[in-house]
Amino acid sequence: RIQILFEMTKDATNPQNMRKEKRSKLPIYGIVLSLLVSYYVYYNCLDYQYPNQEINVNITGSTLSFTRTEHLTLLARGANSMNDLYKALGWMHAKDRYVQMCLFRLAAKGKITETFPYSELNYKFDMMSKQFRFASISKENMEKHTRHESELYKVLVGYVDGINNYMATHNRPYEFMLLNYYPEPFTPSDVTTILRFISYVGLNEICISTEKLVIETLVSGKTSKAFLKEVFSPHLENLTDYHVNLYRSVKDLKSNDGYKSPFLPPIINSNNWVVSGKKSVSGMPIMGSDPHLDVIKQPNMFYESQYESIDGSLKVFSVSVPGLPIVLMGRTQSLAFSFTYGMMDMGDYFVENIKNKTYQRGDAYIPLIKHTHTVAGKAVTFYETEEGHYVERSLSQADKDLEDGRYFAVRLAEPNAQEAACFKLAAMPFKKTVKDVQPLLPQSILGMNYLLADTEGNIGYQQSGFVPLRDTSHGLLPLPAWETENLWKGFLSDDDYLRDVNPDVGFYATSNNKIQAPDKPIVNTYPATIIIRANRAKYLLKAKEKHSVQDMMDYQSDTFSTIANITIPLMEEFLPKSGIANELRSWDRVFRKDCKASALWFDIWALFVEKISIKLLGYDEVQRIKPFVLNKFIMSTFAVHGIMHHNIDGEDVRYFLKDALMEGVAKYDGGVYGDRRVYYSKNMLFDGKLPAFLGFDTGPHPTNSGFETLKVGFQEKYLDGDCVFSQTWRFVCDLSEDIFYSVLPGGPSGNYFSNIYLREVDLYLKDQYKKGKL
Repeated sequence: RIQILFEMTKDATNPQNMRKEKRSKLPIYGIVLSLLVSYYVYYNCLDYQYPNQEINVNITGSTLSFTRTEHLTLLARGANSMNDLYKALGWMHAKDRYVQMCLFRLAAKGKITETFPYSELNYKFDMMSKQFRFASISKENMEKHTRHESELYKVLVGYVDGINNYMATHNRPYEFMLLNYYPEPFTPSDVTTILRFISYVGLNEICISTEKLVIETLVSGKTSKAFLKEVFSPHLENLTDYHVNLYRSVKDLKSNDGYKSPFLPPIINSNNWVVSGKKSVSGMPIMGSDPHLDVIKQPNMFYESQYESIDGSLKVFSVSVPGLPIVLMGRTQSLAFSFTYGMMDMGDYFVENIKNKTYQRGDAYIPLIKHTHTVAGKAVTFYETEEGHYVERSLSQADKDLEDGRYFAVRLAEPNAQEAACFKLAAMPFKKTVKDVQPLLPQSILGMNYLLADTEGNIGYQQSGFVPLRDTSHGLLPLPAWETENLWKGFLSDDDYLRDVNPDVGFYATSNNKIQAPDKPIVNTYPATIIIRANRAKYLLKAKEKHSVQDMMDYQSDTFSTIANITIPLMEEFLPKSGIANELRSWDRVFRKDCKASALWFDIWALFVEKISIKLLGYDEVQRIKPFVLNKFIMSTFAVHGIMHHNIDGEDVRYFLKDALMEGVAKYDGGVYGDRRVYYSKNMLFDGKLPAFLGFDTGPHPTNSGFETLKVGFQEKYLDGDCVFSQTWRFVCDLSEDIFYSVLPGGPSGNYFSNIYLREVDLYLKDQYKKGKL
């Protein structure tokens, strides 16, 4: 890259090729070249990137060593203690992903517009972070922890000590020099702010978006209450005309439709499964995991690392999120652990009746809590009730007085929950068995389906969340907050979340599917039709008596379309008898990059979803919500429901299929599936604005992934940018050996000048893995 830039500069400065009016640009070329060369030398020579070069570091009394392994993750060595583990993790995060961590912190604190050029998207996102008070609540809670010197506080202090130790001895990243940004040292409250931010924007926002879309569908009047009750059964069983009229009386109904973080990807899908020894070739449990996020940003959201105690009693391989002292997924010598997002309903909309900046409770009116902030140089005001109901207003009204009337207000899970979850998960690598780990997991703001396995041969499942107790609803139906019986009454206990070990069938598989024990309180209000991927995984795990590591890898690459397999027979009677339609008829329902039938099916399904959406919401409303990918994801589940039940709000689903088929065949352009589905990514800071030859970005690369296949992958326009949802990490391990297999769609380092910035992209595109050892 430097050589190319040098040749360009040499040619540009040649007097024979240079016009007089351009001579003033010579210093600029020289400065740019000098910076690039300096940082290239610094990061690739002075700042080690290669295996077997050990560095010893003293971090507040702990002596730790760091080296690159042969598979290029950082390996830290220290004591068998949480203190040393998380100091090491902080140092490694800063070493490879400091810019990413700082960008997460800016977004979580609502300070994007203070650092980057103004845009409506950045302004809207800062407004959201300020309204939900991620930073201020974290700071208030951390002051309590400081006073009591809690175990949580010690973990967080150790982690930020590791971050700040690295940055105290290294130069400011070149990206921040370009921005003239001087990041402050990290603090414990910064870490919990990032956790709060990720738990909402990356996870829980999908439940809030679902509730908002249900409201808008009801208000549109184009969808019957009966159909919505059917799709979301039993969560709307109390829905009546009273609720519809109540929602229509609310001000600013369409105030905030969703948020797109400039730096953080939302989590849309995930898969994980684990088989017991009786179902494995080795006789020991085997686990596979592949979370699916928006992978358009480089570096990847996940970061791989290893830790080993000096005495060898603790060995950990894991992925984590830079900015958080949490070992999320991975394995130790004794344990393997992974999760999928459980779609737990941990937030609600309420309807508030507001008069003179007071809110109604029974016959009384209580003053609203007022918070004033400065965003993009403008003073804005947010209002909140004592329970923590955030009053929703459109952005254009945030700098104006609050008018009287009814408003939607959203409540998220209890603020203290995040800190408790952070500490409990920090202890997971130190546990030896499934039954030791399960008690750590139920109360978690992350709302996950955890799968676990240990070297004693046990496998287990643990549901987690921080779901409120609701006396008068299941959580999907906004109720009037002035009727106090509708308010939350606390939160579910550990025993309210499903826990299981060693099932007779010999495996567990989850894929964001609805998991609800009949004898437990309702924790998930998402439509049950999202079960398709989980059913495919279960089919594969049942179909074979014994599974190997290679089998798990093959399942993660599976592109069989269950939806196509169900739908194409429904179109048989009106499927043309010639041309591309014949290829569709004989298609084996497996997506391939060079397949025309796969491409035609892709076109037909997209048209079908759009026609269903227009039927349920109306054309104008569909155009309005198109930029919000979570809404489109929800509408796709409505379409899947229609396929499985053969009707859409009382109309035969084949009517919509026929329209989509005829239009799709008529518009088919002769392309193959790899023209429709591609993987590409852009540097998270520069966002594709730099020339391609510089190598900050990668792609587009054709792929064979699908919307509902186990190998998930799809692209969407989202607000003023793109989203590429795909497998964000693939991981397989067999507990009969200290080996693991994994791959990231990127590389360990977030530094563009590093030779490992995009090191794993080729492996990822070929569905291959790197092999590592504990």
